[in-house]
Parts: sequence; structure tokens; C-alpha cells
Amino acid sequence: MGKYEAAFSRLGEEALVKLEGPGGFLAVTEAHLVFVDDAGVKRLELARIRRVGKGEAGTLLVQGEEDALVLPLKAFPLEELKAFLEGLKPHVARARKATSTPAPAPKAPLTQEAPPPPPPPEPPKAPVWEEEPPPKRDSVELAPEPESPPQAPTPKAQGGRNPLALPLKVLSLLTLAYTVAFVVLNPGADPWVLAGVLLGGLGLALTEWSSSTSSTSSR
Repeated sequence: MGKYEAAFSRLGEEALVKLEGPGGFLAVTEAHLVFVDDAGVKRLELARIRRVGKGEAGTLLVQGEEDALVLPLKAFPLEELKAFLEGLKPHVARARKATSTPAPAPKAPLTQEAPPPPPPPEPPKAPVWEEEPPPKRDSVELAPEPESPPQAPTPKAQGGRNPLALPLKVLSLLTLAYTVAFVVLNPGADPWVLAGVLLGGLGLALTEWSSSTSSTSSR
């Protein structure tokens, strides 16, 4: 292995076709034409090569779309170099086809009947039991309910009835009746006497009646 081929091997690429001469090394890889000489390593993409022709001052020019590769004729045996460049054509065609061929479109699936539409969902059944949600609280607080008025205290049971209340009432009525009867039965008596009896009888009857009621309520 010459020094130029050794320099190419360090690139880690596989040479499909190669040519080594006293002044350089040529190799065709999967995607490039590689030229190695004392100046270094030069590459030219295969798919972009358009023509190979004579260059200036004893060189061959491999012309690409934007750049070119200059090959000195003295670097290789002339016949071997011509044969190598003639064999470059199929590799260029292969590289162009690989870069221009679009990816195959996916095959259309076989025609098949559309699946029947799914049956409509059954209406939801009423749950056997569910917890009632808590009532929602209004965002606006309601006015507080009026407080119920305090209940009036229950009156205490009155004490036992006064046993003298009824007799006093009866006595008051009798006094009033006696007074009225005396005035009616004695119309010819002295008016001052009649007035005194009437006032006295009425006062006594009222006193007796008042005593009966006051005695009952004080209990």
C-alpha cells in the first residue's frame, strides 16, 4: 500500500474503484470521487459531475456544477487514467439516479368495505342510588331572617281563690239592693236623709265589692 492509499484509508471510506500512480491516488466511493496527492485530499460529489476534459498545463479537468477537480497527467499512467475515467460514467449515473429518484409512494390499501357504523350509545340508566349534591350557595348573602319576638312570660298561676270573695260580693249586692229599696219605699222622708242613706249604701256596697276582688287577686 502506497502512501497516498494509506492516506485515503485513514478517511474510513470504502473505495468501489481505485487507481494509484506515482503522484497520487484516485478512488470512487459511494457518493464521491476522491483525489489524494501531496497537497492533501480533494473530493467531488459524483452526482454533480458534468464532464471530463483537458485542462491547462498537462492536466485533466473533472468539471462539476460549481467546482472542479484538477488531475495532473504525470500523477498516473495515461492509459490507466483514461480507463479509470471511462469507468466513472456508470457511477455518476448511479449517483444521479439515487439523488433524483423520489421515495416510492406508499401503496394504496386494497379496497375493502367500510365497517358498519357503531350502534348509537344506550341512554344512561338511572342510578339505583346516588348522593344528592349539596345545595349551591348564592354569591350574594341573603338578609338575615328577623328574629322571632321573645315569648311573653307565662303568667304565674294565681293563688287559690279567697273563700270570702263570694260572700263579700253577695253582701255588696244586698247592701245595694237594701239602699235602693229604702229610698224607693220612703219617698216622703227628708231629702238629706235619703241622700245620706243612698251615698252611704253605695259606698259600702263598692267597698265590699272591691274587698272581694282585691282579696282574690292578691293570692
